[in-house]
Amino acid sequence: MGTYLETIYFRDEYSEDKYPQKLCNYIIDKYFTSNGSLEGKKVLDIGSGKGNHLVGFSRRGLKAYGLDKRKECIDILKDFDIKECNIEKEPFPFKDNFFDFIYSKSVLEHVVNADNFLSESLRVLKPGGTAVMMTPDWTSQHKYFWDDYTHVKAFTRKSLQNAMMINGFKDVDCSYFLQLPIVWERPWMMIAVKLVRLLPDFLKWKDKEEKVFWEFIRFSKEEMLLSVGSK
Repeated sequence: MGTYLETIYFRDEYSEDKYPQKLCNYIIDKYFTSNGSLEGKKVLDIGSGKGNHLVGFSRRGLKAYGLDKRKECIDILKDFDIKECNIEKEPFPFKDNFFDFIYSKSVLEHVVNADNFLSESLRVLKPGGTAVMMTPDWTSQHKYFWDDYTHVKAFTRKSLQNAMMINGFKDVDCSYFLQLPIVWERPWMMIAVKLVRLLPDFLKWKDKEEKVFWEFIRFSKEEMLLSVGSK
């Protein structure tokens, strides 16, 4: 039986022109460089999976560490420090105040005990450090959220913001986020996004049964949540 990663995330996404690298660049430039130089800084990718973002962060000079329930045996990851951990139940295997940045994308929706996840993230983050948490927005994705049977928890903007605040993060700001690099680079493209949102949902899919989709249409309609907090 194939693993979740082999079945769901089978594409080669490690090159510099692929989405994971573009996302890492966006996160670094918008949220991480506000604390000054990246030299010597450490980032923890929680739920690092096959390591697309570990590669992306390390390309920009960060020392990237991974944490996952099951460590993937992928050749490109052999030089990264990736630790196994049940992020719902166990303490993270790192010292207090160890990381300058915490990052997690598309993991919280797979976690029942979000409090352990978030409180441990805060513990291993340095004072003044920045955490960026991303998860699907329930409001715009509820029709298809449960198509992924590994999803166990849904978040709205308010609930994710409150979860981080309750677990001790400061200056928490949670916003809607589009997985469309062209919109990050050209904000005027939001005009096209708003028009696309008026189209019926069935136009998102090249093949609805196999979930092959037109990326611009789908990601114009289905937003992510991006929450930023500090310690």
